Amino acid sequence: MKNLINLESITKKQIANLIELANNFRLSDGTFVQESIYPDKTVGALFFEPSTRTKLSFEIAALNLGARFIDFNCSQSSLKKGESIKDTIETISLMGVDTMIIRSKEDFFEDLTNELPNINFVNAGQGTFSHPTQALTDYMTINEFSKSPDNLDILIVGDLDHSRVANSFLELLKITGSKRIRLSGLPELCTKYKGHKEFEYYESLSEAINNVDLIMALRIQNERLENILSINHKDYVKSYQITLDNLQLAKKDFLLFHPGPVNWGIELEKDVEFLSNTKIKDQVTNGVAMRMAILSSIFSE
Repeated sequence: MKNLINLESITKKQIANLIELANNFRLSDGTFVQESIYPDKTVGALFFEPSTRTKLSFEIAALNLGARFIDFNCSQSSLKKGESIKDTIETISLMGVDTMIIRSKEDFFEDLTNELPNINFVNAGQGTFSHPTQALTDYMTINEFSKSPDNLDILIVGDLDHSRVANSFLELLKITGSKRIRLSGLPELCTKYKGHKEFEYYESLSEAINNVDLIMALRIQNERLENILSINHKDYVKSYQITLDNLQLAKKDFLLFHPGPVNWGIELEKDVEFLSNTKIKDQVTNGVAMRMAILSSIFSE
């Protein structure tokens, strides 16, 4: 695997191989393998948007593999002087960086991969379109806690129209063959999915959550609720917050996911954090292992 830009060209077998490799990087005590396997590799991180989990997990993953990690400060670079992204990345490459991890609002990966074929690229979150490494992490977590990962009733709740996490997760579920997928959220935030042929959209969360195996709650941006939609936090919480009460409608052994960061008290009631069914912390841990697997696959290409 030379690049990981989206999941369109990845196969179910490749996904299984990445999960197996990621599991091999995890140790029984909850830590990770740390070996200088790729001391000749240098990873650059170019993040135009804030990030905690994705950025740090990539950094830790690279260092665990023995690679060097360069955290490129976009705000203090020549990008502020008008230098193009292509020229910036080409300059970084000439200094010895061979793999670029990029998060951006804009879609320029296709141009970059065509114009700079000697550099490896990883999509660490692209606008509202895609977040492939998060989807792979989530699927790894499903495999960890489910004996039948492709035979689950799955519910995704929240801002579906603007969620890159949801887009990539749905793309991955299509590859793996998952068919029973439900969606729920404010109608104003789910316009792309109402009446969709492949998924079932429910305006009512209580109907959507009934008898599901897995609930994926998505982050709601506070500013979007206040400034764009004619609904306040109290209304959202009343209709779409995941709570101890409505989780009683799910299957007994349900799994609860959230890609983070969680707005506790909005998407999720605080008390659900302490349920054994809640696997949000496991998603974080698996994020390091999966990104080690992704980088290792790219380095060894």
